[in-house]
Amino acid sequence: MSTALTGSSNITISLQNKKAIDLSTVLESLSVNYGVTWSYGAGANAANILYHDTVTITDGSNATLNLKDSGSLEDAFGLALTLTAIKLLYLKNTSSDATLKVFGGVSLDLLIVPATSDIVDVHPGGCFFWVCPTAAGVDVTTNKNLYLVHDGTGSSSMDVDVVILGLD
Repeated sequence: MSTALTGSSNITISLQNKKAIDLSTVLESLSVNYGVTWSYGAGANAANILYHDTVTITDGSNATLNLKDSGSLEDAFGLALTLTAIKLLYLKNTSSDATLKVFGGVSLDLLIVPATSDIVDVHPGGCFFWVCPTAAGVDVTTNKNLYLVHDGTGSSSMDVDVVILGLD
């Protein structure tokens, strides 16, 4: 396991809205920034496990990532990961025509959404980005499964980019 995991996760929204009114143009500018600077460890804004991969799901199938059981996931160094808490989840649906359904199908789903039966749809080209920078994060010792489903429409398979930051 790494002993030097540091970095940042950021979202920037920068939009301009223009409208011509008589002899002038009114410009509305919106700039929203959110970011967390991560340090190595187990406190607030800290993590010590990084997992990332591209998961391929065939048409109408599913994939379950078990974040708790050793050997289910490996880090970039080939070491088995066992998480106790999750602090960041990023999912990118790279499909151009199929919807990714996240959560809501299995027992022991991650408790990122209110109920294990809740489903989040990530439409083609879309992403899901969730952060919990608290010292504890969200416990994954019991509710440990990240459930991903190809909705059965569009292409025969979809690739999902997955990034997870957490605690061991």
